[in-house]
Amino acid sequence: MLVWTDIPADKETEFNDWYNREHLRERVEVPGFIRGRRFSAISAAPKYLALYEARSAEVMRSEAYLRLKRTRDARSMQFVPLFRNTIKATCDIVSHAGAGEGAFLVLLPITVDSRRRGAFHDWVSKTFFGELVQSMGVMAATYAEQNGATRAMSAAHDVRAGDRHLESVLMIEAASELGASTAVARLNPQTLERHGVRPHLAEKPCVFRVLYTLHA
Repeated sequence: MLVWTDIPADKETEFNDWYNREHLRERVEVPGFIRGRRFSAISAAPKYLALYEARSAEVMRSEAYLRLKRTRDARSMQFVPLFRNTIKATCDIVSHAGAGEGAFLVLLPITVDSRRRGAFHDWVSKTFFGELVQSMGVMAATYAEQNGATRAMSAAHDVRAGDRHLESVLMIEAASELGASTAVARLNPQTLERHGVRPHLAEKPCVFRVLYTLHA
């Protein structure tokens, strides 16, 4: 699950403390969650990104998780309606290579030509990721696609209108600025276009640094 958002500048300090101490923990404590991570943009907008990993998308349809969305506490109702320019998704991981958590994350939301989706999956899993994670400073790479059923069920409990939803996303873990720069260079428009892919909701790869990680 991905939540990418801005927050009013005068609320940032309090927002970050709430997110780290309360919001992230509440979700990671739901059975089936593996970890939650927060990031701050180096070269991107919106500014803040949260990624949650679970055993499957079914966890986001569980009663324990939906109860959190139905019965938000006072602090959640103070901050969640303030999210701005929000992009989100609940995704299934299609392909992954490498291991570990980087100090930097490179993220690119994309849309894939439906007629070329199978060929793109093959290229990512059999060629692109294998080469990429051998690059200096690049530790892991993930490709994920939106889970429509989970999106529909979760949307019934949203407190904001107008959030945008990504279709698919490429995420690269880097241990260094060099690794992040390498990932950005490899995710160039010419390479992606050859495989039926276009950026979606962001014009170019977005680079983030890690703020906080919590494991279940």
